[in-house]
Amino acid sequence: MIHSADARQTQNAHNGTTGSEGSAESRPQSARSRNRLYAQLSLLLLVSVLCLAALEIGSRIFWRARGVPLRYPSRILYAYYPGLREIDQLRPSRTDDFYNILFLGASTLNRAWGEVEPALLERLGSNGYKKVRIFNLAEPAQTSRDSLLKYAALDSARFDLVIIYDGINETRANNVPAKLFREDYGHYSWYEEVNTLAPYHGATSFVLPYTLRYLAVRARQTLMHNRYVPTDRPREDWIEYGQTPRSAASFKQNLGSILELASQRGDPVLLMTFAIYVPKGYSLEAFKAKRLDYQLYSTPLEIWGRPEHVVATVAIHNEIVRNLAAHHARTLFVDQAKLMVGSARYFNDACHFTIEGSISFVDNILQVVLPNIKSQWRGGGESHH
Repeated sequence: MIHSADARQTQNAHNGTTGSEGSAESRPQSARSRNRLYAQLSLLLLVSVLCLAALEIGSRIFWRARGVPLRYPSRILYAYYPGLREIDQLRPSRTDDFYNILFLGASTLNRAWGEVEPALLERLGSNGYKKVRIFNLAEPAQTSRDSLLKYAALDSARFDLVIIYDGINETRANNVPAKLFREDYGHYSWYEEVNTLAPYHGATSFVLPYTLRYLAVRARQTLMHNRYVPTDRPREDWIEYGQTPRSAASFKQNLGSILELASQRGDPVLLMTFAIYVPKGYSLEAFKAKRLDYQLYSTPLEIWGRPEHVVATVAIHNEIVRNLAAHHARTLFVDQAKLMVGSARYFNDACHFTIEGSISFVDNILQVVLPNIKSQWRGGGESHH
């Protein structure tokens, strides 16, 4: 009995020693496994960071080719509105030596399509106001949506006068089925892109997030291209939808937002109705044959839709402008649609001005603006532009 007990004790001691040694051997193995896992995770993290950095650099190069500075990725709207860059660089203010005017609109105010800008500078100069700068952001085919996005992007600039002249290009937005129409004009591929990217302007330090969203939008446009308004002329099978002026609500919202923002910034605003001229007997055939009384026959009405739809919608937009001006006490107003009605010598087509038309347009502006300039004028000397 004694012998058996001693044997069991010896066996137990032996077993205990073996278990302890096994536990001691497993600890280094566990530590090695953890170190291996940490190394793998660190490598994965490093590769991920390098991949993200490469994508960020690639994205910056992509947008640099489109006008966005490498060092300032938040300037994304430079890719769509290049004129913003000059204003950001010069930073006009109401305390500098110039009378600073901002143009918002489309081709009717654009340098390449008329003489409104030089005519305004000349008329102001002849009235003794020579130190004037005009920042012209008016671009062909753009709408009040562009005007709002551009003005909102100019967060550090201040102007002595903001001149807005929109109204006809909006009519083209109506040539789309009701279920596809978007109040922010996102049924245009152009606006779907700028609406997506605009919130990043001045508000981000990285390019990759908005680049990924941009690529997603472009992919959707490629796969669902039939859901978007064409970039040249309205689709024939959609043109009848233009009789419903859905753009009116968007137009009012865009101009109202500009007026609200201008009020916050202290920028005086000049609103104007949109002047058009459609001679009796107008038709696309008569326009192409130059049988009408236009001067240069620049653009037929049909690029916006059916003539009767375009004329009716512009009239509705003009009423919106009149109402907005009436309900914003500090807003200046010129009713160009009434002042320039029915005169062929003013128009090269339905909306683009002749030289005489540009001068008349400017003279109408000065009737309202000159009294305000006198109270705001800070400078003298030579004009600058």
